[in-house]
Amino acid sequence: MNILKLRILMMIDKFHKATDVAEALQIKQPTVSFHMKSLEKELGVSLFVSQQGRIMLTETGKKLLPYAKQMVALEQEARQTVNEHAEQSQGQLHIGAESISGTYVLPSMMAKFAQQYPECQIRLEIQSPDKVRQLLKQGEIDFAFLNDGEYSSEHTVVEPVASDRIGVIRSMSMEYTSKPMDALGPEMLDKGTWVRYSGSSVVDPYSSLIKPHLEMNSWEALRQVVSNGEALAFFPACGVLRNEGSDVPSVEWLPWPHAEGQNERYHINLLYLRDTNLSMVQQAFLDFTRIEGLEDQRS
Repeated sequence: MNILKLRILMMIDKFHKATDVAEALQIKQPTVSFHMKSLEKELGVSLFVSQQGRIMLTETGKKLLPYAKQMVALEQEARQTVNEHAEQSQGQLHIGAESISGTYVLPSMMAKFAQQYPECQIRLEIQSPDKVRQLLKQGEIDFAFLNDGEYSSEHTVVEPVASDRIGVIRSMSMEYTSKPMDALGPEMLDKGTWVRYSGSSVVDPYSSLIKPHLEMNSWEALRQVVSNGEALAFFPACGVLRNEGSDVPSVEWLPWPHAEGQNERYHINLLYLRDTNLSMVQQAFLDFTRIEGLEDQRS
């Protein structure tokens, strides 16, 4: 008993003519007649009867009808589920992020998402906050990841997904790593050798406190400079603490308790345009990010 035979049973009950059923199903009329007889033979009962030029269901056919409708509905539901999963798995995501989240938060998150949706094509674009905002506004990216204060639009939905802090990094090999935290007091702003991130970021209010000896627009390059010398740098905690599992920790992150008027804690936020009809893969990524964000807050 296949689905086509059951569909024909349902259509006969609706149209009462084999020609009309054939037209509705886009098959030939002899094919309809063949499947009608095949179904009767398969079940060993009479399901159809001709009355005044119309094909009607017998009492047995009427008993079968509700089951036929359920089976056809289940087949449609199963097909829809499979198609939705295929669409969800094979979609595309275009994500824009500022430098901190794009370098230290999103890579691991995207790797986990890609494991769940291996057919999904994901593109990450790391740009300045202004450029990311522009890309989101123009609809060129699906989601944006920006820090506190890097957005303002009534047409944008903002959801915090991670919390982070700003502090100081120093090399693990520096001679004063064993000294207490007071060794990094305010006097170090003038005495220390500082490296500054030259791009726009949430660290800017801290970086303005120092006179850097070296500037660069790569967080990882900055980290390498600090790890190989005696320099200091204001740095997001996620760039160090999220990589604690590395074989040899090269830098140490320390809180900076002397930042008067500065908020050491900030949020990394997920942004998308309000009133946007999200595709299935976009909704899947949004739900995934919310869960990952909750786990991040707990850790």
